[in-house]
Amino acid sequence: MKNFKSIIYCISLLALLPLGCSKMLDEQPESFLSPDSFFATEAQCIQAVNGAYSGLPTLFGQEDLWKSLEVGTDLMISTAPTEIHQDYSFSAGNAGSVQGIWRKCYDAINNANLCVTKIEKAPIGTAIKNRLVGEAKYLRAMHYFFLTNTFGDVPMWTGEFDFTKISTLPRSSVAAVRAQMKADLLDASNVLPPSYGAADVGRATKGAALGLLAKVYLFDKDWANAQKYAQMVVDGNQYQLVAFANLFDVFNKFKNNKESIFEIQYSRNNATNVNTKIHYYHTWFLPLKDANGTTYAGVNFGNTVMRAFEVLYPSAPLVNMFEAGDLRKNVTLATGYNTTTFNRFPKPGRPWFGAKFWDLESNDQSSGKDIYFMRYADVLLILAEALNEQNNPTALTWINKVRLEHGGLTTPLSGLDQNGIRDVIMRERAIEFVGEFGRKWDLFRWRKIVDAVKSVAADNPLGAANVRDFHNLFPIPQAEILKNPNLNPQNTGY
Repeated sequence: MKNFKSIIYCISLLALLPLGCSKMLDEQPESFLSPDSFFATEAQCIQAVNGAYSGLPTLFGQEDLWKSLEVGTDLMISTAPTEIHQDYSFSAGNAGSVQGIWRKCYDAINNANLCVTKIEKAPIGTAIKNRLVGEAKYLRAMHYFFLTNTFGDVPMWTGEFDFTKISTLPRSSVAAVRAQMKADLLDASNVLPPSYGAADVGRATKGAALGLLAKVYLFDKDWANAQKYAQMVVDGNQYQLVAFANLFDVFNKFKNNKESIFEIQYSRNNATNVNTKIHYYHTWFLPLKDANGTTYAGVNFGNTVMRAFEVLYPSAPLVNMFEAGDLRKNVTLATGYNTTTFNRFPKPGRPWFGAKFWDLESNDQSSGKDIYFMRYADVLLILAEALNEQNNPTALTWINKVRLEHGGLTTPLSGLDQNGIRDVIMRERAIEFVGEFGRKWDLFRWRKIVDAVKSVAADNPLGAANVRDFHNLFPIPQAEILKNPNLNPQNTGY
């Protein structure tokens, strides 16, 4: 089998042609296989599942996700003069980037549904059949996870692609959708392998399914099951914490490392300047290039030629969250690079975001740096939160593991009550996962979005004035309701 990271970029389930990338570019294909006849061999079933993965780089690699999940929190501030996600001025008719999330997630769900239903009936070996169906179920659950966290109640279906039915489906409750997600992830965890060979790195594993299952239960406030499945990931002994600086190495040397449970695969050959699949997330975190065309706020990053938009900078609360000596601070924030101090900052006394967000092998807007969806540190903090909500003080064991190994801190926390541990978890999740598409969802499930935005009123006065409790969900895009009135009623507040 060809390398998984390369092949998923050549697949399209819309064509379902068993051809290589070059053949798929032919204007007049020599043959066409319908979905009913396509899933006849193991190779075709693998190719179809590869296609189900192919939407992930686009979903994670464009602004739809960044704006809706990162802008308008207590951690990141946008310099854009008008940014509706930061100002909390979006509406159903002007919902910004969430329209893209809706469409991309449902495209992916359609592909996953097709894989599940067709591969279950395919004349292939049982072991590979079970694994491929497990991968498709993981992907389906992952995209429903995005949809329910963003919109709440959403349409749900698990069968084959049927436009006539899909266009009239009403919204299913969050509880019903999460029940399906849990069933899918449990099924997947029972058939997916703990790991893969080099050619298949990047596919969903048993740990990925169990980790996401633990997180779904966490969002459901089912603490016992969140603890159960997070502990199963720990007991599987597949993962370990990696030095924080290595996790976000600016030269991309640690892709698919021992801490990575599931990451979005990108590919760029720096030596040949060939882009296979790229994103431009890094461009939002650097200061603009200076007039000389070679430095950024006075700093020369070497031979790298990067496009920098100077869009996002850290909030004052984030800067102040780090304890003295926390090694994560100099990876997350930056006052300079390679012994040279920046000569321009977003605000007096405020640093830029740092190496965690940079890619010094990028070219202009093209980055091949992978994006994490779930790391082992996330599972450990899920476990800590689930234990603490059951008033189990061993929660501190897992918090201290992250603080001491990632932060390099030498004094374990002790003697905190349940509320104190809860506050530490909220801070640790901010420090660990800023920029990893999770803060706004954490604030939503904690019902803390209003307090968080008001805490950065000095940086975001419009957002602090406008934010309301109903902003825990985004509106269903009005364009979707016009196509399908059964999506009514609209979310409260919109």
